[in-house]
Amino acid sequence: MKNALAENVWQTVCWFDVFGQAASAEEIHRFLFWQKASLAAVEQELKKDPHLGHSLGFYFLKGRDASVLARCSRQFQAKKLWRRVAKHLFLLRATPFVRFAAVGNTLAMGWPEKNSDIDLLIVAAKNRLFTTRFFLTFLTQIFGMRRHGRKVTGRFCLSFFLAEDSLNLEKLAIGAQDPYLAFWAATLIPLRGEGAEFFAANVWIKKYFPNLKLSTTARKFRRKTWSERILGGHFGDLIEKLLRDWQLRRARRKRKNLSKNAVVIADTVLKFHETDQRERFLREWRELIKAGSKKKR
Repeated sequence: MKNALAENVWQTVCWFDVFGQAASAEEIHRFLFWQKASLAAVEQELKKDPHLGHSLGFYFLKGRDASVLARCSRQFQAKKLWRRVAKHLFLLRATPFVRFAAVGNTLAMGWPEKNSDIDLLIVAAKNRLFTTRFFLTFLTQIFGMRRHGRKVTGRFCLSFFLAEDSLNLEKLAIGAQDPYLAFWAATLIPLRGEGAEFFAANVWIKKYFPNLKLSTTARKFRRKTWSERILGGHFGDLIEKLLRDWQLRRARRKRKNLSKNAVVIADTVLKFHETDQRERFLREWRELIKAGSKKKR
């Protein structure tokens, strides 16, 4: 009889290998694909599989020992970037209408490179997405924390904004399976706001990672800041409309130079990435799984 847990543990280790990373037993348990299982059961399967290596608390595909050193060195880089994030949290607090902000991508996943930026997901109040984006872009530019041009390393990448009434990311999936989108959402680390509404709107990611524990408890009432009071009401509506029209014109021009799936432009979603590699990640993952299955026959 086929061991489903062993197969899913293998698929999870292969997933980390797509990014050249070794993973701890705790990480493999947390992001175990397709089924629920205890940490002890996952560890047992990891130890039993002769096609896996183990070093310094990390597991990896046999022969990929270098992924352990890469992971350790990137953890050091992550600490440096987190110090920059902590130093500049005041920019998020000063930006009006930010309802949730989180770090995503390689820093949140724990393996940034030397030249990595700091990817942010920003959730803005309903009907204030473009106002929020304008002020956060302005503040990060003034304080030298906005990524632009060749100024990338250690700066905030303001490439993903959502309105609080449009939090479900599943609509952005590239097909029937989009494990990277689920993984990206699952690894987000909140900086401002508890993110309860965001994770409640994205419980679909548990289809991929049933072991995942998501905090979906409703957040407490948050008082409006002085800037939100000024930019609320009819005056704020006018400012939002002007900023929306201006930003959408610029965004549509920018879209022509970016790859498919990299850009989403709508009244409630703004997503700008130079490339979208989800299809490649999915293809490489499937190839690793297939190659491993042949070895185990």
